[in-house]
Amino acid sequence: MGVFPPLLTASVARELLGGALRVSLDLGLSVVGVEHVEGGVLLPDGGVVGMADLERVVAQEGAVFFPHDDIILQVAVAGDHFFKLLPTGGAPTLEIDGVRMHRTRGTTPDADADLKLDALGVGGCRVLDTCAGLGYTALGAVGRGAELVVSVELWPEVLRIAGLNPWSGGLIGGDVRLLLGDVFHAIEAFPDGFFDCVIHDPPTLSHAGHLYGGEFYSRLSRVLRPGGRLFHYTGEPGSRFRGVDLKRGVMERLRRAGFRGLRWDDRVLGVLGERR
Repeated sequence: MGVFPPLLTASVARELLGGALRVSLDLGLSVVGVEHVEGGVLLPDGGVVGMADLERVVAQEGAVFFPHDDIILQVAVAGDHFFKLLPTGGAPTLEIDGVRMHRTRGTTPDADADLKLDALGVGGCRVLDTCAGLGYTALGAVGRGAELVVSVELWPEVLRIAGLNPWSGGLIGGDVRLLLGDVFHAIEAFPDGFFDCVIHDPPTLSHAGHLYGGEFYSRLSRVLRPGGRLFHYTGEPGSRFRGVDLKRGVMERLRRAGFRGLRWDDRVLGVLGERR
């Protein structure tokens, strides 16, 4: 499952500043005891977080921090894009350039992943998870008894963040077969009809437009066995503001690529179908 550093959010820092003796240092998965000492708080790993650092964390809602030596670092990576871990009421989400990679309105990323897996049905299947992210759907598929789960992630920065996220425990070095690269190309390594199920939950159209195109859908169709099932998350971006009906276009391209029985599921804001 991996070893994770103590993680601090604004809400936890407020609790510690208020004198709390038991808090969650793993984003809500468990509660541990702490000790208040002169000038700060003694954590279970033996490190001390100073009051000034706690005040800094309180001032930054929507971020996650961890102590490292004598400083506090944010769980974030800056480069061509800015990646950060964002706390929610359940599993945290990943944010890329200010865009959340999971649904958080009225749900949490872990609950949403459960709904998607329930809609698809993955027990006993060979599963391709096209975009790993923080690994919630891939880990959920393993937990539901999938025979094999292959998950592909484009950005190494995302895996660095997953390596600090307790909710992603098991994604790296566990039962998920994790590949680094662009799934548009990586999928070509698999034989025809290799998978029983595909979970296609790509980034937004602006981040990964090639994963919404007919060529990629044809590649998905090739690696699915006849009758194999697909879930494709789309959300509803642009439909009211730019005259773009994304889900209609997706369903038409999937149909041309060899999928049938296509239907929209409002619960998970995605398209379900199967390979002809």
